[in-house]
Amino acid sequence: MKKFLSLATFLFTSLFISLSIIISAPLSFAFESSEGEGIYKTLDDLKGARIGVQQGSFYADLVNERIEDANISYFISLVDELNALKAGKIDAFVAEEPTLNAMSEGDDSFTFVPEYLEEEYYGCAFPKTDASKALNAQISEYIARIKEDGTLDQINDAWFGEDETLQVIPDYDTLPATNGILKVATEPEYPPFEYIRDGQVVGFDFDIVYRFCLEYGYGLDIQMMSFDGILPAVQSGKCDFAISALGITDERKESVDFSESYYVSRSVLVVLKKEKGTTSFLSSVVSGFDKTFFRENRYMLFIQGAGTTLLITLSSILFGTILGFIVYMLCRKGNVVANMITGICVYLVQGMPVVVLLMILYYVIFAKSRISGVSVSIIAFTLVFAASVYSMIRMGVGAVDKGQTEASYALGYSDISTFFKIVLPQAIPHFLPSYKGEVISLIKATAIVGYVAVQDLTKMGDIIRGRTYDAFFPLIAVAVIYFILGGLLTFIVGRIETDVDPKRRNKDKILKGVKTDD
Repeated sequence: MKKFLSLATFLFTSLFISLSIIISAPLSFAFESSEGEGIYKTLDDLKGARIGVQQGSFYADLVNERIEDANISYFISLVDELNALKAGKIDAFVAEEPTLNAMSEGDDSFTFVPEYLEEEYYGCAFPKTDASKALNAQISEYIARIKEDGTLDQINDAWFGEDETLQVIPDYDTLPATNGILKVATEPEYPPFEYIRDGQVVGFDFDIVYRFCLEYGYGLDIQMMSFDGILPAVQSGKCDFAISALGITDERKESVDFSESYYVSRSVLVVLKKEKGTTSFLSSVVSGFDKTFFRENRYMLFIQGAGTTLLITLSSILFGTILGFIVYMLCRKGNVVANMITGICVYLVQGMPVVVLLMILYYVIFAKSRISGVSVSIIAFTLVFAASVYSMIRMGVGAVDKGQTEASYALGYSDISTFFKIVLPQAIPHFLPSYKGEVISLIKATAIVGYVAVQDLTKMGDIIRGRTYDAFFPLIAVAVIYFILGGLLTFIVGRIETDVDPKRRNKDKILKGVKTDD
């Protein structure tokens, strides 16, 4: 039976990957076109077109101002926009010119409309507090000084040029931290401004930040998160400042303060080229596999992400089980106050989307706390799992005949002994199948923790997609790893389920220590 299940698992995984390759292969092709023109040549040509913009950016207002009757579609990342463009789901999307140049390396299928939308001035974002004003003044003074002495031009030439030997990877561990450690929010998916290389956040922005911290005696704690979570992290005080190719706008100034501008960029509309050719399927697959797993040791990101996902999942299962059991024991005898409070809490936790609960905990309840995103995630999923455990125990205990309790009382058992020796052992087999299902749901639900600066498996896949601009291999890798982790946890809970159910246990184990030959 075990061999059959192992073979079935292997065949299912192989079939899943094969079908995914067939279905998604066109998206992973690299197109070739030397001097191809864009499908759209002017902004007027895009009247009524489907335009992609990133969540959390101000591009939607900009597009509506410049393009008549534009249909706006919102995306989480640039790689999602690029793949939507290639799939024909949108006609164009907005990007910064330097980032577009980085995206086009090895992929000549797209270009941009030769008419700029707007110039953007980038700056660091700070909370509107007195303490942050002092830090803002320091960074602004530093930016103004490196503009004058030519240092900023040197940094610019290094990260926007083709000589990678000038792009030094900072060693953040060597920063002095004599004046404290700064928490900085960013989304490292915008080369050459900020991205992951060899497991380290690098880029134009972080070259500036590293030099500033080195000169002013600060340490650095980089908080990687989704772009639309950056400004909330700054507003709530979870981070000291943010740097992530943030355009300075009047609307953003209402919620955060900005430093001196350190870069002027131009927004462009990315469109497909008219002339397209395709590379061979095999070379596309080999190239995509190499970029996703081996280039810059990106397989290590998957390992780190899987470790974080397991940490959150196992911790939430453990603490959630304990908390749910304790709450049930407090409510077991029908205490009115305990049952009312528990009912309200369970209703709130189960009736609220987990991502909303997670963000309320991170940005509101623990806004002023330095508690990490991983810890907040464990707290959130512990509450969710505890609510499920509480309901499952109630269901399991309710399935045990009340005559069992009455009989144990008649035999002289105490209330506690009756529960733990008579009722609970019979209740466990009733709710363990549901418990197993909740475990699987939990590990999949943790995929949202990237909203609160946690580098879990899904977020690491997003980061890799942001470097390769390929949706296929990173997503398939993430899916397979989740499948393996889910299968592992299912196996463990399944063994427990077998061991506690007399109907499913091995006869020899049940009769262990019992003399059967008398």
